[in-house]
Amino acid sequence: SDNVISTTGVSYTVRYMGCVEVLQSMRALDFNTRTQVTREAISVVCEAVPGAKGARRRKPAPRGLMSILGKSNLQFAGMTINLTISTSSLNLLASDCKEIIANHHMQSISFASGGDPDTAEYVAYVAKDPVNHRACHILECSEGLAQEV
Repeated sequence: SDNVISTTGVSYTVRYMGCVEVLQSMRALDFNTRTQVTREAISVVCEAVPGAKGARRRKPAPRGLMSILGKSNLQFAGMTINLTISTSSLNLLASDCKEIIANHHMQSISFASGGDPDTAEYVAYVAKDPVNHRACHILECSEGLAQEV
């Protein structure tokens, strides 16, 4: 679609699945490891949230990954949200109560990735904020939307 990303941004309706604490800087990791971290975070959250797509346990995570990921925050898990992406920030707003779940300035986002083929409808990104510190936030998108997001 030809959505123009401006200061107001482009919005998508997605399902917020929660976030998982990331205990070390993503900048210190190579691309492959970063991707593994986000995919493992998707996996952890999918297992914890009832009704998540692709929630079957894959092979255990490599030991090194578990030392990178911390505890999960599932406070808003499964909630339908409006994701607004602009040139300056990424905003997660609960659709029903209009509560801001997170607002991340682009500079605070260190890495973003889609899921693997089994979890293709997920998008995950790592950002720092005062509430969750450094965490990987997981979004579930409807069919085909993950690529666009």
